[in-house]
Amino acid sequence: MKGPVALAWCVCLLFSRTESWAIESLWIEAEHLRGIQGYCWPMQKPGTHKATGFWGLSGPGWAAEWNQGGESGFLSIACAPDEDKAAVSIEVEIPTDGRYRLWVRYGDWREKTNRFQMRIDQEGEPSWAATYGEHGLFDEDNMMKLFWNWAFGWEGQEAPLKKGKARLTLLAAFQEEVCRQVDCLVLTTDPGYRPWIKERPRNYCWEVLEPFRTGFPPGLEPLASRIPPPSVPESWLPITFKNQGFLYLQNTTGYVDRWAGDDPKRIAFPYTWRIMTGEDHQVLKEFEERYGGRKDVPIFSDPRVVPVFHGSGPTILQQEAAPLLLRWLDQHPGRPWASMMNYHPDVPMSESAFQNFMKYRDRYIGSISGENLGYFGHDGTAEEAAFQNCKTRRELAEALGKIYMAGNAAKWRQVYGRDIDNPYQHTMPAGVGPEWFPLCYAWGSPACGTEMVAVTGNMHGLFMALLRGAARQNKAMFFSYRSGNFGDSSADFGANPQFNKPGQIFDNFYGVYSGAGMTWWKLDGWYLYMAGSAMFYQEGGGDNFWKPGGLTAAGQYDVQLSPRGKLDDRLLRLTLEEPDRGVPVTPVAILLDYAHGWSATPYWPSLFRSRSERWTYVGNPHVRNIHEVLWLAYHPIGPRSQEPLTALTETFVPGVFGDIFDVIYAYPDVDRWDLIDTYSVVIVGGDIELTKAEGKRLKKYLRDGGTLMVAEGQLGGPGAEELDLPKLGEIREAEGYRWMDGPATQPSQRYRFRPVQEKRVRTLAATPDGQPLCIADEQGKGRLVFLSVPYGLGIDQQAVPMAARLLVHLTRGVMPLEVDGDVEWMVNRAEESWLVTLINPFGDLKPQQGIFPTDFRENRTVRIRSQVAITAAWDRLLKADRFEVKDNQLTVEVPAGGVRIIELR
Repeated sequence: MKGPVALAWCVCLLFSRTESWAIESLWIEAEHLRGIQGYCWPMQKPGTHKATGFWGLSGPGWAAEWNQGGESGFLSIACAPDEDKAAVSIEVEIPTDGRYRLWVRYGDWREKTNRFQMRIDQEGEPSWAATYGEHGLFDEDNMMKLFWNWAFGWEGQEAPLKKGKARLTLLAAFQEEVCRQVDCLVLTTDPGYRPWIKERPRNYCWEVLEPFRTGFPPGLEPLASRIPPPSVPESWLPITFKNQGFLYLQNTTGYVDRWAGDDPKRIAFPYTWRIMTGEDHQVLKEFEERYGGRKDVPIFSDPRVVPVFHGSGPTILQQEAAPLLLRWLDQHPGRPWASMMNYHPDVPMSESAFQNFMKYRDRYIGSISGENLGYFGHDGTAEEAAFQNCKTRRELAEALGKIYMAGNAAKWRQVYGRDIDNPYQHTMPAGVGPEWFPLCYAWGSPACGTEMVAVTGNMHGLFMALLRGAARQNKAMFFSYRSGNFGDSSADFGANPQFNKPGQIFDNFYGVYSGAGMTWWKLDGWYLYMAGSAMFYQEGGGDNFWKPGGLTAAGQYDVQLSPRGKLDDRLLRLTLEEPDRGVPVTPVAILLDYAHGWSATPYWPSLFRSRSERWTYVGNPHVRNIHEVLWLAYHPIGPRSQEPLTALTETFVPGVFGDIFDVIYAYPDVDRWDLIDTYSVVIVGGDIELTKAEGKRLKKYLRDGGTLMVAEGQLGGPGAEELDLPKLGEIREAEGYRWMDGPATQPSQRYRFRPVQEKRVRTLAATPDGQPLCIADEQGKGRLVFLSVPYGLGIDQQAVPMAARLLVHLTRGVMPLEVDGDVEWMVNRAEESWLVTLINPFGDLKPQQGIFPTDFRENRTVRIRSQVAITAAWDRLLKADRFEVKDNQLTVEVPAGGVRIIELR
């Protein structure tokens, strides 16, 4: 046998054998093991750790974990010192025969053993078992061990395994003097893999996307069937309260008598102050003396400031200050007002207070509900029954909606003394997790918010896409609940910060040098403003001014804006001068079920945070696909997550595609689907059980010119029959693939697929032996891009690299402007110009506590390329900076930890 025939035969043999030539790895979050019950935090006060027979959830971590770069996947698990019976396990699939190494990241306590056991069972094979934690992993006087008495480390041991199902079990096994804490586990055949922090083994998708971090070369074929016009759809225009534009919500409880009174020397604008000590009183006195009677008080004299009052609702109208507030509202007929309900009791309003509320209700933005759906009680028994009895996510979402809205109605009945129409219309939930965004709007909330903090996986771009898409789809507002937290710490510029002593350091740390830091605060403000937030709500706000200085060489300084106040003051001044921020241009949508239930930062690893294992993330391809699709869209979040977590590491990610995505939702009510037609490309995330009406609507999107990307298994229900999905063969396995017309075989993990049997379609990817597994099918004016790998996941439950290549080609040509360079970027269309926001998250390694100098060696030079004609460019934040435009391109340097907003005309 000679020539091409012999070569083809050898290739067939190579890819039909069971042993793998690819690196195979399984990444397992410890919190995804089955059998976890309750909680166990190693830093809990002495005497609280008792053997329960179970491993407990230990996350998100406290100061010790955050100062070590955070836990992988947001959570970890732990067991008590004298616990020796607890066991948790997970069913996994070993992709191929091989010698694997099982790596475990766990807490290594100072000068103590931390023993536990790992066991792997496979049918027909002897059990493999190994003991971990018998010796220290590194220096006993490591900085983390000195402060916290333990540090995260990795230990790996070899395990020969066979292809097929396996049960991996984690056993406490021994009584010890300390807790055992386990963060994550890795099974890999890669002999060169050695993790130190949170490094992951070889990832084939990352290898595809890494070369594009500084830009895409010309000539990549676009796969979108239509290119959007340079104008933006009207449905994308950010909705604001009463069309007043951007608003700045500021706590003012307790000071109405000062700013709404009659004294001509008063500060005549809504303001607030945090009073904790006599020194705070003195600083406030100096502030009022300096700015009393003036019309130019920094921050507070801005006409967009909205007074916010604490309480379960508009109960300020029945307090002693109510007459002054009512008079102020009459004197300022254009000014809205709001309240913040966090943890406040449901105080009934008097009849006169309710009538006052009805008078000013049209100016009432609503009641902010931080970190909660609405601070209402609900029927816990009915909730548990819903978790146990509902068969689908949609059934569960509908059942929870009825239970929660009944509780919400009862709350407002208690407050108002009567029922009102649509009682959720006054509730503005924030920081509740993306699984609730599409539901809160469907329940009637006028505005949903996101609390951006510096924690694992909390990407501004991703969370804004999830929220903005839901708001656009429901013709509602979205807002930003700003706190500036990092793990369990926060900056506080009051005269006496809350927690700044050794007595609190194990729990939290509030002080001038704590929290996410001022670079984070700067980037957060400008990003969220340009992303379209209708309003900012400052969770604190009582420390915009301070009185810095010492008692020796520096001396005492006058009262002045604090670092946070300086940033907020400048943002308000500049945006008041140029209020046209434009509309974010996001031509690519990711379509999720409205009842998707997934969260990037779950406080319990299950859908809708259920404690029932029925809804667990474990082995759930719907959850895995959502995670993988979003991580591909915002690559390099994967590589960034391997680094020690700092304030900017996982919050501002310089995505290879830019921030060009929205997330929209498949609702059974197809009237909510109209927004889908405004996107050039729609990528299905997770799985969706489509009704017939939904299937017809999705088909209409395709026929009218849209491009839809979907993988095998993602669309089901009666609606899937309405779509012309390709005919497929029987399930098979392969490694590697050929892309488009390229002759070379590209590497991949082992995956399953069903060969596409349609002849009329174009093959985009095939197995090395030529079996089609990814196709493009022209349907009407549109295009279906179909990947026959179930959920687009390999046997290792990670996305196959063909999915990454599809994103590259689907996003080509759909943006009017693009940025080449390792920065985060977003494009807005203003009335007379284009605005390009550039954010450089490098060079500012702000830890949870402390300040590092900015490393300006991390400045980034980027190129802006425009498909539309431009002749002039300048920086809105530094107007003296003008840039030369040549051939519709320009070059800009973005300083380390910096933000630039380039205006192009």
